[in-house]
Amino acid sequence: MSRIQVDALFFSYYEDIDRWHNDHVAGAPVLSATAVRPERVDDKEDHSEFSRLVSQSVGIDGGLYDMPRFCSWVAHGTTQHYQRYSPFSITHLSGSYVRSLCTQHGYDVRHVNHATRLDLPELADTFAPRWILLSSTFLSETTRMHDACKRLRKLWPEAGLAVGGLVLIELEKSMPPAAFARLLKACAADAYVLSPQAEQALLLLLESDPKELGRRAIPHTLVRGPSGYQPAGHPPEHNLALEDAWVRWSRLDPASLYHTVHTRTARSCSFRCAFCTFPQLQGALEQLTPAALERELCELESLGHVHSLVFTDDTFNVPPERFKDICRTLARHQLRWYSFFRPQFCDAETAELMRAAGCQAVFLGIESADNDMLRRMGKPGSIDKVRRGIEHLQKQGILLHANFIVGFPGDVPENAPKIVDFLDQTGIDFFYASAWFNSPTAPVSKQAAEYQIEGLYYRWKHATMDSRQAIEIEKSLQRAPKHALFASEYTQFTFWGETLFYCNGFDLAQTRQIFATFNQFTGCDTPAEQLRARPEVQALARLFQAYPLPEPPLTHRSPMTPTPMAGPVGPLVR
Repeated sequence: MSRIQVDALFFSYYEDIDRWHNDHVAGAPVLSATAVRPERVDDKEDHSEFSRLVSQSVGIDGGLYDMPRFCSWVAHGTTQHYQRYSPFSITHLSGSYVRSLCTQHGYDVRHVNHATRLDLPELADTFAPRWILLSSTFLSETTRMHDACKRLRKLWPEAGLAVGGLVLIELEKSMPPAAFARLLKACAADAYVLSPQAEQALLLLLESDPKELGRRAIPHTLVRGPSGYQPAGHPPEHNLALEDAWVRWSRLDPASLYHTVHTRTARSCSFRCAFCTFPQLQGALEQLTPAALERELCELESLGHVHSLVFTDDTFNVPPERFKDICRTLARHQLRWYSFFRPQFCDAETAELMRAAGCQAVFLGIESADNDMLRRMGKPGSIDKVRRGIEHLQKQGILLHANFIVGFPGDVPENAPKIVDFLDQTGIDFFYASAWFNSPTAPVSKQAAEYQIEGLYYRWKHATMDSRQAIEIEKSLQRAPKHALFASEYTQFTFWGETLFYCNGFDLAQTRQIFATFNQFTGCDTPAEQLRARPEVQALARLFQAYPLPEPPLTHRSPMTPTPMAGPVGPLVR
């Protein structure tokens, strides 16, 4: 059977399936909760990190299950259907936008929303792309990026391979140049795009023969040369202003979309928190006008398929008056939505407008329950202002998830009980507390001498704490609150996991039942037969039987409808 000729396959998420137990995969390795013992580990920091993973996973017959696999095991008796329970099944904004943009310019690009090594051979049998495009935005480990590149290159040896995305940009900024060069060489892509927007680079790559890249001028792109990777010239970059860079949903096949999709009304962030690299990676803040959002919502509703939105804006409700106009726009459409939210900027009118506009739940990046730590982090507002905002949201029935950071420079163990007290007093339903991640590109790195910071990422120490202490505090907080349930980022089930259940019709009590059952069995190993007999697990199985989650759509199966070229690539911005 002949393969389908396409311009590109775009992979927005590549999962390391072997990180977890997969009983549906013959010969798959099993990461065991009992495989590593402290006395057998020379590097205690490595053991501390592994124990963190174990404490947030469910052990069954020696294998570690993250939450999607646990849910699949409970509902179906196997991990085979875990993608139904994965928040990565919700259609990613990057894929929708790339397809929309490329269709306008006459290119057929298929989006693979969620891929593992098991999916790639079938895709290789089906498609013959000129280009393979890999986003690094969800590839937080360099080993996963390397694995993806090697497998993609082996299956499509004649296609060009291009890698872009925010993690790649972060690595270029944070790694020593020689180490970054080694990573690029190991991944062996034909091109690496180091632009957060990259519309022009993307279209120029699709216009190019992968074997002739050395002759092209492509902004912020490295291509293979005789002595390693070199810039493909230094042309000025012309990308779309955000006002024009919204998804034209009418160009996409509705069957290729989950019933919930990611979208945005802004690029970058209004603030410069000391721990966060996002503004540095994304560049200057741009915000969509309510009128442009209205156009996108009308297109989306015309599909008759999508009923919920997840806004990726880092500061959706700032500035407050613009956000109120956004809510008034959303209120004219029958769509439910979820977003990041800054509660210190919320008043009663804002909360009322949100509920009228279809808001179901929000993610609160509170980060600390101590005012001094908020000041050190560069977080605007005080804990009292945060509390008042939360009260306004709760009066409108909007569901809440709160995030906290443990161990940021200046933090002390005595601050941990303040997080528990805050959660108990506010009655927030879900939370996540994680050890500080020390990125060398975060603003706080400029204060390394002041705080006596040593080390990087999850292996660090400073004047008041070290990473091992922070991880132990994180673990101690998992079951400490009286009401709030721990929602682990490690096991794919922070706020986006809650959203997955909400948008599939589960109410708050049912969603809490799912998380509570998972959390009850984390951090230990239980025989499968014994676990299945537990009444909590049997009740959860009945819940999933009553409310089955859909299979994620195969977005790559749906062709796009090419439209005439919109003019040359160069003047994207005038």
